Amino acid sequence: MYDQLRNGLQAVGRALCGGFLDTAPQDGGVPGMSEESNSARWRLVLAVAIPFWIYTTLARTVMFGLLFATNPGLIIASPWMRFLQHLIVFPVLVVCYRIALGIGWPAERRGRAALAHIGLGVLFAILARPVLVTLVAASTGDWKLIHELTHSQYGVPLSVDLWVSTASDFFLSYCFGLGLIAGVYLFRELKHQKLRSAHLESAWIRARLHALRMQLNPHFLFNTLNAAVAVVHRHPAAAEQMLVRLADLLRRTLRDGESDQVTLEREIEFVRNYFEIQQLRFADRLSFDLAVEPDVVRASVPTLLLQPLAENAVIHGMANDGDRVCVRLSARREGTALVIDIENNVGTVHSGSRGYGIGLGNTRERLTAMYGDRQSIEFFPPQNGVVRARVRIPYVPLAA
Repeated sequence: MYDQLRNGLQAVGRALCGGFLDTAPQDGGVPGMSEESNSARWRLVLAVAIPFWIYTTLARTVMFGLLFATNPGLIIASPWMRFLQHLIVFPVLVVCYRIALGIGWPAERRGRAALAHIGLGVLFAILARPVLVTLVAASTGDWKLIHELTHSQYGVPLSVDLWVSTASDFFLSYCFGLGLIAGVYLFRELKHQKLRSAHLESAWIRARLHALRMQLNPHFLFNTLNAAVAVVHRHPAAAEQMLVRLADLLRRTLRDGESDQVTLEREIEFVRNYFEIQQLRFADRLSFDLAVEPDVVRASVPTLLLQPLAENAVIHGMANDGDRVCVRLSARREGTALVIDIENNVGTVHSGSRGYGIGLGNTRERLTAMYGDRQSIEFFPPQNGVVRARVRIPYVPLAA
């Protein structure tokens, strides 16, 4: 019976909309809508309609109870009959609300949608009086009361007044409940839209970080291989050692997989291997010092954060042939920030520190994508022969 009632209501909706429900999916106008979404919409309708109709039923029952007590000869239905009336029409109300939620308010068919919503409300409203009169007739055993629907004992005008009064009352209640459902639905849609936007933004950032990382790895490999080629004829043994250490670095990169975050300790280990490769290339001209405070070794940092900065310090430090260069890397915690300094004692900083090529450019992009305004990269002009680059990111310990 319930399915027949629902099919009948849908047929009325189709007739009122001129085929609108046939051209749009019945599950909210969204092609391919999942069963889970359909169930969610039923739950939404029930979650709003049940408390709303309980309140409406109690309010009307109390009101008609007072009228029945003061005018027992005029009011043919007792408060109990009114209560049963609201209970019986409630399933119809729920089905109408679910169909209305499926129709929605599409901009391209707004007129037809309005007619469909009005039609559903009118259909629900005109059922109220026949249900009440039938209940009263069944309870008293006097089926002649059915004639009250068209010919009241007080005259036809009163019958018309009762039809208009009852239908308008239930129609306004229907519209008010539909407004509540629409408001809750729109609120949930806005909330879900914000979540979807956040997920899309997160996915875009991850894709952007992945692309930058894929660009950075070949850049590092290319530069290191060029360094090996530069010494292969003059120092074959050194070139061999460089390639062996490079293989270790690549193995470490593969071991970290696709993770965008590693501990500072792992990143320092990577930079140490990089410096050792460069020492093989520049022999006695290059030395390095790593000073990392113990309380920051578990700090989370982006993968390959330090290598471009270390490479920048080595390349610009070695710009002048014959100079001996010492690169010092230090890391410490300042409040809620992790501060990393990389210094070299010989070299100059190019004007416009934003243009340091692929490595540093990608580092800037990655930090901006990951931390927004909570990060910074600063390049200080030479002071007492020392050039410093400083990275500041949020301090976040990485779980073991």
